[in-house]
Amino acid sequence: MKKKLLIVAHHMTIGGVQKSLISALKALDYDKYDVTLYLRKNRTDLIPFVDERVTVIVNTDPNRYYRKPYAIILQIKSLIAKAFGKKDKAEKLNDILEEKIRCDAMEYERKTYFGNTHYDIAVAYVQGYVALFVDKCINADKKIIFYHTSTNDTPEIHNAVIPNYSAVAALHEQQKALLEEWYPSSKGKIKIVENYTDKDLITEQSKAFSIPETDKTVICSCGRFSPVKGFDMAVEAAKILKEQKVNFTWYFVGDGPERANLENKIAEYKLEDNIVITGMQKNPYPYMAGCDIYVQPSYEEALGLTILEAHRINKPIVTTATVGGCKLVETDTNGIVCEIKPEAIAESITDLINDKEKYNCITNNLKVSDYSHEFNKYKQQWKSLLEE
Repeated sequence: MKKKLLIVAHHMTIGGVQKSLISALKALDYDKYDVTLYLRKNRTDLIPFVDERVTVIVNTDPNRYYRKPYAIILQIKSLIAKAFGKKDKAEKLNDILEEKIRCDAMEYERKTYFGNTHYDIAVAYVQGYVALFVDKCINADKKIIFYHTSTNDTPEIHNAVIPNYSAVAALHEQQKALLEEWYPSSKGKIKIVENYTDKDLITEQSKAFSIPETDKTVICSCGRFSPVKGFDMAVEAAKILKEQKVNFTWYFVGDGPERANLENKIAEYKLEDNIVITGMQKNPYPYMAGCDIYVQPSYEEALGLTILEAHRINKPIVTTATVGGCKLVETDTNGIVCEIKPEAIAESITDLINDKEKYNCITNNLKVSDYSHEFNKYKQQWKSLLEE
């Protein structure tokens, strides 16, 4: 009898966590496991890349929770409190509303998609509310939580749920140490499961099209336009480069809530001829392959998957000194690690542009790197996680 394995994710829109999940689903032993993937949000861009042996369930909840009677009443009370200058009370009412909606939505998911279904193993592939959902709503003998960030997000959730999980998956030893510091209940439960990046797949996908040829230095950064990813610092660094008369084009491959702010800054600094926002791309690898330097400008990064991807196609990296950046990049060997500020990013880019010997040395180091053993290692880490 195969064991029933459920993996719960937030969504499958393009992002580092989602791409790592695709790799994870390829590493599982389908002779041992009957695998179901449940997506809590109906965002499914990457579903075509999911292993065909996986049963996929997508939450298509039609409820409009903010229009339910209890939600309308709480919203009216909050507006009244705000009108009378009672800001703290209004915020408390909003918190009550958000919690009620969250619980209501989780209960709908549990009843609609799971009922009394029992699993041998349930994996919350994302920390936070996905982990809370698996803890509260899924019936399983063993539960595992993946922690993908290097920040202490929603500690109230993790302090409550980690004691109920059998194992916690961390990306590397540095993150493991942080988790043990933040959540003492995780000690003895943490296993390392590193992100895997398929070099052959990335190389093949990078050939899908070519970006326009130019005599400019081409820079690329990929990611969601959220505050933590540091695209605001990238714009500031681009401003410095332009002031220094550097001839460059910088591709911002992605989209997200900060896009309007970024576009405003680009216009303010008159960088329209230097920065190209491509929007979200199902295949970002031609932009990576076509660049001279890949830049990871994050404020926080547990283990930047795009750094791994850029390395696989032999691109020197400039990364800020996040946990993940320091883990993956060694200065002057496979890139440059710099301070988390625009001036440092700009200086590191100009260093690689001006020092051809350093640039060529880094590129040659990347070309001779051997990744052949990594998939078997990754499969073994998953096996250990699920079986112990």
